[in-house]
Amino acid sequence: MKLPDNIRIAINSTAYYILSYLFVFIVHQAATIMASFFFDYNVQVDYSKIFFMVSRYDWYFDSVKIIFSAGPLVCLILSVFMIVVAYRYKEYNGSLKLFFLWGFVHSISIFLGSAYAGALLGEGFGHVLIWMFMPDTGKLIITLISLFLLAATGFALTRLFLLSGNIYFNLLETKNRLPFIIYQVILPFIIGTVIIIGIRFPVNLYELLRILTPLFVILTVLLSSFGFSVLYFDENPRSIKINGSLVAAALIIYAVYRIALHFPVTI
Repeated sequence: MKLPDNIRIAINSTAYYILSYLFVFIVHQAATIMASFFFDYNVQVDYSKIFFMVSRYDWYFDSVKIIFSAGPLVCLILSVFMIVVAYRYKEYNGSLKLFFLWGFVHSISIFLGSAYAGALLGEGFGHVLIWMFMPDTGKLIITLISLFLLAATGFALTRLFLLSGNIYFNLLETKNRLPFIIYQVILPFIIGTVIIIGIRFPVNLYELLRILTPLFVILTVLLSSFGFSVLYFDENPRSIKINGSLVAAALIIYAVYRIALHFPVTI
């Protein structure tokens, strides 16, 4: 049975969504583990979390500050790299640019998601705020600023997502814009998020909020996409097909990751 073109678009974008998430998440976890080495803390790592094998009395401000901020800060740096590459190749009609575009969404979402989720729940990056004796007013300000920046990120990314239509089309007309955004952006977010939660299950509320943080970006992309006119790309012939190697790579990499870290590894 031949799949509709829109479904093919959604499958390809979903594969990039989950692959880029895994890459960003591994970088985040690696940064946290490396930061813990500076304080000679042993850690246990599995497919979803890091457990610090130290007594509560072994924590002090410098270790809390560096360890729990290392991952989000590295993701902030990674987000700069991702958006630079995505912007540099915005007119390239290959699908690989979606990896960097989604990678930016995940990187900035983990950074800002850590800020507001930590401020609200007192977990993860929230430990840093607690050790800084930050008042509730300060935490509220951090939450509001983070949510505002996520929405602003969505508005800034709208054109790049629309330009990714050149992977499949010669032009993106007004009547086709909403279906394209739904299948290129909305559905991959929904399906990808369900897959990520399923693979990382069980997740606590802090991690769940971070996984769901791209929602703020996606919603603003959807809303601001209505303000664009027809986009003309080129006249080179296009074909819409599923990237079989991409989908296979996503499935294999996630399976290997999940199986390899099913049992905690002590470092």
